[in-house]
Amino acid sequence: MRKHLGLAAFGVTAGLIGSLANSQAVPQAVLSIDPTTQTTSSGSVITVDVDIANVTNLYGYQFDLTFNPTVLAAVSSSEGSFLAGGGSTYFIPGTNDNIGGNVFATADTLLTAINGVNGSGQLAIFTFDAIGRGTSSIGIQNETLLDSNLNVISDTTTGGSVMVTATTTVPEIDPASAMSALSLLLGGLAVMRGRRTVKLDNVAA
Repeated sequence: MRKHLGLAAFGVTAGLIGSLANSQAVPQAVLSIDPTTQTTSSGSVITVDVDIANVTNLYGYQFDLTFNPTVLAAVSSSEGSFLAGGGSTYFIPGTNDNIGGNVFATADTLLTAINGVNGSGQLAIFTFDAIGRGTSSIGIQNETLLDSNLNVISDTTTGGSVMVTATTTVPEIDPASAMSALSLLLGGLAVMRGRRTVKLDNVAA
């Protein structure tokens, strides 16, 4: 009797270990910032993509995007090409909070498709103004991925960063100074020409 109970317990344990190993072997979907790093100058406009990789049966998603509001200001959000490749969609760009440094609740869902989308691609595109010098990390938070049965898809996230440098300015040219410099240049050329003429006359004599 004890032998049979021991074998049964071993079988249950082995089954649980096998199930755990199989669940860990399933690749998680990965949400990431693209490009991972970029450098721009103050006053410029940049775009940041949120991409997804290794996803199966994605039907809808929602997430928040975080950034440093002293360095960047969120301007707009638009739908990427990935989910729309599966059929008609309904996209919510999210709400820009340029004081707290968030774009809240960007979301997208398929409407009539039976199955979700598989693979990798671009979920959304965000546009920012570079408003101050420094480095802003860009993170993905509060994400939820759903399959076509409205089950949650497990995921991991990878953030990015934007470095904003000082604006490169071209020094203004003072017209009066430019005229003075031009006059000096022309005068110098005239003097050199006169000396050359005198020298040639001396040689001819």
